[in-house]
Amino acid sequence: MIATFLVTLCVLLSFQLFTITLRLNTINRLIVATPISLFESSVPLVNEGDEIRLYFDKSLLESNLNDYYQENVSSYVHHFTLSFYYYNQDDNSYCVDEYCDAVEVQFTAQVIFTFNYSRTMFYEIKDMHNGS
Repeated sequence: MIATFLVTLCVLLSFQLFTITLRLNTINRLIVATPISLFESSVPLVNEGDEIRLYFDKSLLESNLNDYYQENVSSYVHHFTLSFYYYNQDDNSYCVDEYCDAVEVQFTAQVIFTFNYSRTMFYEIKDMHNGS
């Protein structure tokens, strides 16, 4: 009788661990494989004068990422938060104007009970035509 109880408990715990691990791996895969097109589509391609300056449209980028994560991650977590930190690539200082060419995105979600998943990603607009 005790052996049956212990086996049942072991099976239930194994299944629960499998479910948690599968959920974490799926969330991580969705976060790491965030389509780069979400970032590319938030870069306005408008010239102002002779200099071409590429930057992230903050409201469009935040909307794109919120929509993507809401559609894909919300079935695995009840609530998630996105934090955006825009900075200048030159000196890593906080970007106060609207022309920011780098962003740090932090994704945080409560997976189960009190276990929080957190991932920080950095995205920068680089000049690929500098001859190097």
